Amino acid sequence: MSHHDHAVASGHDDHGGVSHFSENKVFIYLFVLTALEVGWGLAGKHFGWNRPMLWGGLLFFAAYKGWLIAVYFMHLKFEGWVVKSLILPTPFLVLVIFGYVMPDVADKETNLIHPVGSKLDPKTGAIVEDMHQLWHKPAADGAGH
Repeated sequence: MSHHDHAVASGHDDHGGVSHFSENKVFIYLFVLTALEVGWGLAGKHFGWNRPMLWGGLLFFAAYKGWLIAVYFMHLKFEGWVVKSLILPTPFLVLVIFGYVMPDVADKETNLIHPVGSKLDPKTGAIVEDMHQLWHKPAADGAGH
């Protein structure tokens, strides 16, 4: 390990001081990237860019800003490999959730057989679409409730 690597790993810079990030500097980067992102969107609309070029640029800016936030404000730059390795399964888990939800939201051509909020009446086995049909006035038992 070189002197520079050891100094960076121990939190000291080459000049003997303690190195740390400047949240103001990161904020300025985020502000400039947001301005560039808005400019990219307006330029794309004005010049009639195709969708892949427009969205590609917007996704690049968004990903870069997300990386800056994760690395500096969520302190991932200063964490060890164990914490960083916990992030690796996240995209896989997101895909699993999409896989479970997709059948429920993908079919736009057919309607549900019964409206949302329908309930199975356990006494008759019939589906009740109007919930007022299942509501029964509580019997007065004289208990003073």
